[in-house]
Amino acid sequence: MSEERLKRKITIILATDVFGYSKHIEEDETLTIKTYNDREVILLNLIKEFRGRVFNTGGDSVFAEFSSAVDAVECAFTFQNKIHQINDNPDTKCKLKFRIGINMGDVVEKGSNLLGDGVNIAARLEAMAQPNGVCISKSVYDLVAPKTDLLFNDIGIQKVKENKFHAFDLMMKHSKKREKSNQSFHKRSIIGFSATFVVLFAIFVFYFWQVENKPSNDVYVHNSSEPTLLIYPFENLSDKNDSNRFAAAFTDSMIQNLSQYSGIVVLSGSTSNHAIQNDISDSEMNSKYGATLLVRGSIQSIGSSSRVGVRMIDLEKNIVAWSDKYQFNKDEIFDIQDKIGTEILNQLHLNIITGSLTSEFIKKFGTLENLTIVLNARNEWRKFTPSGHDAYWRYIKQLEENLGENSPALYNQKAWGIYQRIGLGLSENIGDDKAKLFELADADIETYGSSQAYALRALIEGRFSKDGCGKSIELIRKAIEVGNTNDALTISGAIERKCGNIDYSIQNLKKALKITPNDNGFFIRRQLAGSLYMKENLRELENLVEPLIEQDDIDPAMVALLAYAKLKNGEKKLAIKIFEKSKKIGLSEGHIKRVLFAGEPVDTFFKEMSSIGSLEP
Repeated sequence: MSEERLKRKITIILATDVFGYSKHIEEDETLTIKTYNDREVILLNLIKEFRGRVFNTGGDSVFAEFSSAVDAVECAFTFQNKIHQINDNPDTKCKLKFRIGINMGDVVEKGSNLLGDGVNIAARLEAMAQPNGVCISKSVYDLVAPKTDLLFNDIGIQKVKENKFHAFDLMMKHSKKREKSNQSFHKRSIIGFSATFVVLFAIFVFYFWQVENKPSNDVYVHNSSEPTLLIYPFENLSDKNDSNRFAAAFTDSMIQNLSQYSGIVVLSGSTSNHAIQNDISDSEMNSKYGATLLVRGSIQSIGSSSRVGVRMIDLEKNIVAWSDKYQFNKDEIFDIQDKIGTEILNQLHLNIITGSLTSEFIKKFGTLENLTIVLNARNEWRKFTPSGHDAYWRYIKQLEENLGENSPALYNQKAWGIYQRIGLGLSENIGDDKAKLFELADADIETYGSSQAYALRALIEGRFSKDGCGKSIELIRKAIEVGNTNDALTISGAIERKCGNIDYSIQNLKKALKITPNDNGFFIRRQLAGSLYMKENLRELENLVEPLIEQDDIDPAMVALLAYAKLKNGEKKLAIKIFEKSKKIGLSEGHIKRVLFAGEPVDTFFKEMSSIGSLEP
């Protein structure tokens, strides 16, 4: 049934992005963006020349499809050689290095976009490619190797997140040959040793390494601040074959629908199947897959009528967060699928993700579709990167289509976009942008007078007005008086800290955490870490950050501040280890300034940390 609804095809996917793009941006935003735009023109022209089609782009990434594997690989080969030649030129100031992954797979067409594992694996291959390199799947290799003179290096079976695949490097003059990854660790460990003790020791090390570092199953265990949802395959409670098809259709539909919201991770269908095949209990879902939420459903059919029951379980609290039942006829299945997906999203927004803000957004934007667009835009904005910025404005364009280009509901969202454009150095006319920013913020206050409106106005007052703290403090306290929303409290925490009111900053950030069901991206916690640092409350800083240090999306500044706390508490060796981790995940001076602002707090941090390392590579 779901196969009839989804438009599928087999195609060749090329995925590319820039290696170390964020670091380039932090060093010189204007030069990086200009250089990327020039390199992107080369890439897009080559894709067109080799008969490809671009179906998705981000700030530093491009996804394209090809009907020919040979065309895709030769396009990648030509592009990487051109980029290498450009970077080899001593006059090239910004040497951007691209990575490319190419896969052949089954994809789902959604408008002009492509979705599914075929695209996901291309992205995984791109992430494991060498800088200025190309990594392809075996399915592409089998098609291309016999038909070209290109050389390839087998790097073996790769397992990334929930995907497992055989990969090959495309060898070029500038490529480095990598070893095959699926060689036996045991053989590598004991070659050259003959003493029984050494062999036993090697076996022990091997066993310990496996237990400590490898997941206990073949699926990806998600580990980040985002809620992680597992859709368990729907259960058929009747003997009818139609119910079996309905169950599969509902499972697939839920995964597809809920994956549209970027604020939550929806585990793949292969993970769902792994769960049912291995009879994983609810209590094991979190440890096995990192799931924090579980959706279970059942279908029962009698004649032409069917009933579906659905419940959402909060695995961390061990409670049923929501449940409902729906009656439908055979020809109503698609409407019921959409209705259930919509209701689950609604419950997620209200109870798991943004809390009280959701009610305010629903009043303002009217439909759950618009709400989801707003929240997706919000998540992109919080990345504070050029690619996130571009994605943010694409969502705002969708809202303009739904609400009208001049809708007052978009005053606040457009103002946030302009604020970020200035902050990222992307503004082509700062004077005009500042004027428009204040105009939109004032109009938002006049139209809605909401907590969100006053909070934004307070932020831009503190950033761009001569009055500085005085007017900004007045506005942010007005925002909190109007409504204790998590965004207003978070902005208050930043403004009060900047203006020297550290106790008030900590108080409001803790309130924000208390009323926010899920602090996606540690947006609030990183601000709180900065305030605790400035208060010199290092024990509380440790208690806040240390339990989160292994999260995939931990903010580098939080890790660096934890290293500072460890150093000041006399744990120098541990401080060095933690500081190295912060640098490994991309720490820059900009990260520290965003939570401490400029001046003495930043200078003190780097002065103290200089005894154990620096940000220089």
